[in-house]
Amino acid sequence: MKTNRKRNVPAQLAMLACCAFTAVSPLAAAENFLYIDSTATSSYTTFVGATPIPGLELNLPAATAAYNTAVVTLNMPNLYLSQPTSKTTPMSAGLQVVAPFSPSGLISASGSIGCDTGGIATSAKKPITIVVAVPLGSVSQLVEAEWSSLGGTVTTDTFASLSAILVRQ
Repeated sequence: MKTNRKRNVPAQLAMLACCAFTAVSPLAAAENFLYIDSTATSSYTTFVGATPIPGLELNLPAATAAYNTAVVTLNMPNLYLSQPTSKTTPMSAGLQVVAPFSPSGLISASGSIGCDTGGIATSAKKPITIVVAVPLGSVSQLVEAEWSSLGGTVTTDTFASLSAILVRQ
């Protein structure tokens, strides 16, 4: 079977440019796209509530005629739970994307991962993706990923990202 490689050239060039751009810096920006990633190992143990995940925050721009909403995506494909504080209570962790200064007030979307069995020392890898639409205002605003844990420690030791696509809604 023959394929016409000439048709794929623009897509290949676009992918190459995107890979080269993001390889230079973990923070990438285009006209309507913002992206940051982290490959650092991060862990968190708490009983007091959510706290920002190191390296996963973006400053969303002010609204323009071209866009007034950001579709924000948190992708953490390799989370795991460890160091249980109880032999009977299963470990769990909550993750959320928070835009505290949205013109609509606090915007938050959340999800969680858990371990079904108590007494396990380390869970299997647990992926999570959270998507939320954040209205843009007249000034730039922060959006960040946060996490909390219950009954153990939540850890990411590979890739994690926070991205935003700017759209007109």
